[in-house]
Amino acid sequence: MLGIAFFGAAMGLGLVGQAYMKALGRNPEAGKAAGQVVIIAAMIEVTALLAFLGAIIVK
Repeated sequence: MLGIAFFGAAMGLGLVGQAYMKALGRNPEAGKAAGQVVIIAAMIEVTALLAFLGAIIVK
């Protein structure tokens, strides 16, 4: 079950990175959104960390 959570987080990070790179390709001025991308990536990582902590608590 924990692997599914980590897989979901990895897919989410990949999709965010892909969308950001596409935006940079279309509009070079989109580089100013890097701070927002980092915040979104951190939110995705928090879900994986919460799943990990939940697995430790349940075990």
